[in-house]
Amino acid sequence: MSLLEVRSVSKKFGGFTAVDNISLKINKGDIRFIIGPNGAGKSTLFKMIIGIHTLNSGIVLFKNNNIEKLSLSERIKLGMGVKFQAPSIFSELTVKENLTLAINPKFKTAIKSFLERFGLDKDQDLIAGDLSHGKKQWLDIALCSISRPELIFLDEPTAGLSFEETKKTGEIIQDLNKEGVTFVIVEHDMEILKQIATTVSVLHLGKLLFESNPKEVLSNKKVSDIYLGVS
Repeated sequence: MSLLEVRSVSKKFGGFTAVDNISLKINKGDIRFIIGPNGAGKSTLFKMIIGIHTLNSGIVLFKNNNIEKLSLSERIKLGMGVKFQAPSIFSELTVKENLTLAINPKFKTAIKSFLERFGLDKDQDLIAGDLSHGKKQWLDIALCSISRPELIFLDEPTAGLSFEETKKTGEIIQDLNKEGVTFVIVEHDMEILKQIATTVSVLHLGKLLFESNPKEVLSNKKVSDIYLGVS
């Protein structure tokens, strides 16, 4: 059984079709990347799945339950975590205070070990707004994962990161994945895709163009053509 299933979803804005009859199946344990050039429909699809955009047609199932009428907060309570492109941390609180607020009371999560995993143990008493951009991104991933969701959505988690920071982000995601967390990641960076993706879905002009493992996606002529602007 799929953990998440998107069936024939479409979204129009006026006369413009941003997402056109897309279907996806995300299995437990996947690290699914959704890629495509600007305007492909990635962000719109992301917002449809997490409940920010309503659907014009289609359904979204999480653990075989229909969720498209649920709010983002209701979806999070069901076992989803979400990280948007811009970090949504509490900038005026310390790193440790951020995580303390995010912990689900039913989990006795050791904040110290969690901080170490994310490379934030030496920064726990710093004001979060004073962190580097990379560490803000890691804190944001920590905030959406500390309450042990089954499925985490990440929107461009490596935007603005250095090569080393990107590699570290990939290692963090892999560690969480080994503990049973499934990921859906919207991303432009091909390095982290090659590092950690299990399956890649390529969007183009609002449609699902191609879907396979990273090696086949990166060697596919249609995929290379759309990224190079060949029609």
